[in-house]
Amino acid sequence: MADGLFDQATSERLFSDLSYAVFVAPGGIVVIWMVWRVMAWSLFHTAVVTAWVGHLPTVFSLPMAVGLLLIAWPLLLLALVAWILIRLFPGLAVEQGQAPRLFARNTSPALSHVFLFCVALPLVFVPMRYLADRLEGPKILFWHWLLVLGPIAVLVIWLIARLRQKQDWRSRL
Repeated sequence: MADGLFDQATSERLFSDLSYAVFVAPGGIVVIWMVWRVMAWSLFHTAVVTAWVGHLPTVFSLPMAVGLLLIAWPLLLLALVAWILIRLFPGLAVEQGQAPRLFARNTSPALSHVFLFCVALPLVFVPMRYLADRLEGPKILFWHWLLVLGPIAVLVIWLIARLRQKQDWRSRL
């Protein structure tokens, strides 16, 4: 009944889910980047508001803090997550005293290359899937996976080489 690790239905479902993920990947990268921007913005403005409330007399600061907590708790949660991420990955921190801009252009070459990689995935994946369907038919077997996913390994190698080349180029400056 089962051929290898998966039966036919599981293999087809996994392959279909992978196909969907390939098309959603560029949008996912953009959404992650936007959420990070909102988290960094929330963290910065939480620090500004906290400093402002801290300078008020206690009679005013305590009700103001409770009111802000009740109104802005989603932004505070985003700020907390951003604070934790910055503690884990210090390279994500915004420079001291700089306000993060929500709608700023992306200046990270690594993020740009990852996005371009995700945009190129469907351009490679779709023709290879069509070719595999023509050669092997509707059954999803090992060779089907190899034919479709093999070129993606080449793209991953290109991405890593490109990022290292950029890193080496910047280190020489």
